[in-house]
Amino acid sequence: MREPLISVSYQQFYKQLFQPIEERIGRIDEASIMALIGFDCGGPVTICTVGRGREKFVTYVTCELSVREEQRPAECGHYEVMMTCDDERWAHSILTRLGQMSLESGFGHGHSIDISPVVEADCPIQGLVAEEFARITVDEKPYGILYFHGVTRPELRFAMEAGADALLERLRQAGIHPNTSVHRKESVELTG
Repeated sequence: MREPLISVSYQQFYKQLFQPIEERIGRIDEASIMALIGFDCGGPVTICTVGRGREKFVTYVTCELSVREEQRPAECGHYEVMMTCDDERWAHSILTRLGQMSLESGFGHGHSIDISPVVEADCPIQGLVAEEFARITVDEKPYGILYFHGVTRPELRFAMEAGADALLERLRQAGIHPNTSVHRKESVELTG
């Protein structure tokens, strides 16, 4: 019999793992978003939120991936994925896809992903860039949170050529980071 990934309760585990979110973004909302058909049966991943019903941009973070033995660990260990977005349905769909992908390959800071096959052709957001948000130790084991940012096609190309950190800095300077707006039409200035 294999040893479980965590020996503390799920509540204690997520309280520790999500502490950096509460310190840097805000308090985790009381209710999580769950589906009748769970992630294990092909449904969407369960997510916790910050600012749901109160903010235009809500932070969504998965809350069931890092405790799965089948997840491929990142450099930070087993992890949850997070996004701040202005469209709950879109964010939930993308985080579910990332959750599914995390069972097959590990992500890390700076990874970029072309999501054009899974979003509508007219969606301005065509890619994702990963940023390491936090590393936490629970029960002497490493865990983390990866923050995914939606980017336009030109921004995705820039991240692949110049690096994700260069793009993330431009998004910060433009006042876009950390928010993903599925309605954003313009790319940040990528020259100069």
